[in-house]
Amino acid sequence: MRSFPIVLLLVLAGCTPRQEPPTTAAASDRALMMALSSGDVISAAELVDDDVTWTDAAGRTVTKAALSDSWPTVAIANETSEEVDMFDYGRVAVMRVDRGRLHALRVWARRPAGWRLLVYQEVESLAVPPSGAPSGVGHDCVNPCTTVPYEPRTDNERGVIAAYHALETAAHGADVENWGRYVADEFVVVSSNSDQVLTKEARLEGLRKAAFGGVAPSPLVSAQLIDFDTAVVMRAQHQPETGNPLQIGRVWIRRNGAWMSVLSYQTAIRPGPAPLRSTF
Repeated sequence: MRSFPIVLLLVLAGCTPRQEPPTTAAASDRALMMALSSGDVISAAELVDDDVTWTDAAGRTVTKAALSDSWPTVAIANETSEEVDMFDYGRVAVMRVDRGRLHALRVWARRPAGWRLLVYQEVESLAVPPSGAPSGVGHDCVNPCTTVPYEPRTDNERGVIAAYHALETAAHGADVENWGRYVADEFVVVSSNSDQVLTKEARLEGLRKAAFGGVAPSPLVSAQLIDFDTAVVMRAQHQPETGNPLQIGRVWIRRNGAWMSVLSYQTAIRPGPAPLRSTF
């Protein structure tokens, strides 16, 4: 009697065998984007962390409860491998996607059950360079340079907040030497208030010339820090002196004994209706 593989028997019987869950951040990321593209809500939901936040290009943020049976439309559809950069930070992985003026950030966390999407954030850059200095330039910087409305809970969080104070103090004072100590070589800042992706070198050059590129320290309103040993994910809202509030996603890593920022995604929260929904 001839035997057939179980997978073939399931297919012949009209059943689709359940796929093994992805075991790496990269595979999980691909699986999520494929699920969203095909409208597979169940598979997508399995890859999303219970503490996820999803921020669209207009700065509107939803949590997993709102993603139960419908999802916001992604700004960058059918992305290519050339548009994606991946960074591995141990229990945290980062996917950065760029297409023209549109940018997407996906932060993955390794949980006991596997890799889960913790932060999704979109930014749409300005079409033209910003005019004038950003809000706060030329004024004293108290929040966030010396104090913030957040009480650290762990030694890692205390280290991150100290590095954050030092970084923003250096940025406010255009202190090039000290600013560079608190950002990793792969650092980028992407902002709704800027027309470009600012790398570490571009940001340093801007500080040397007192050209801020639309980016400057702004008062922190609220924050959440999530500690993953050698990486800390920071989600925060800021209120500049003028202009729209900002939803900012940051990732900090401990490298060579120091806490460094690897990214800052800053999405302006624009007034308007509820997020556009795509229901499958």
